[in-house]
Amino acid sequence: MINQKVPSIARSFPFILKASRMSNNLEQEKEESVSEKIADYIWEIWRASKTASHPVRVGEVTPEQYWILRFLNTAGSQRVKDIASYIGTTPSPVTISVKRLERQNLVKRERNTKDERVVTVHLTKQGKERFETWRLRRRKATSVVFDSLNSNEKKSLLGLLQKVALSIN
Repeated sequence: MINQKVPSIARSFPFILKASRMSNNLEQEKEESVSEKIADYIWEIWRASKTASHPVRVGEVTPEQYWILRFLNTAGSQRVKDIASYIGTTPSPVTISVKRLERQNLVKRERNTKDERVVTVHLTKQGKERFETWRLRRRKATSVVFDSLNSNEKKSLLGLLQKVALSIN
C-alpha cells in the first residue's frame, strides 16, 4: 500500500522514496543470499554423490572415456565425428579413447564398408553392464544423501527441482 503512494509522497518527502528503495534492495539481497545458499547446497550434494560413486573419481575411466560411454549409452551407436562434436573435441582424441575402451571390451568399432574413414562405435554388452553398474552405484550414493528426508519431503523437493530445471530449458 505504501509503495503505491510513494511516488506522490516522495515529491514532498524524498527520504520516503529512498527508504522504500533501501527496503526493496534489502529484500532483493536476502533473496539473492537464499538463492546462493540453495546453489551451494545443491553443489555440495552433487559433489558428495560424485565423489562417492563417479567412475572417473574412483579411477575406472578417464573423463573423456566416461563422456563417450555416457553418450553411447544414451544415444546408441554413433560415428566418431559425432561423438567428438558431442563432447567438444576433435575426432583424433576420441579415436584414441575409443581404442582404449575397445581394449577393455566396453565398446566395439566398425568401419563403414563403403567409406573406410567412417567409423561407428557402439557399446558392447559388457559396456552396457558397466554403465548400468555405475548408474546403480550413483543411485545408491545419492539416495543415502536424501535419507534424512521423509517421503513427502522428497516429493516436495523433487517438484521444486523439476520446476527450476524446466525454467532453465
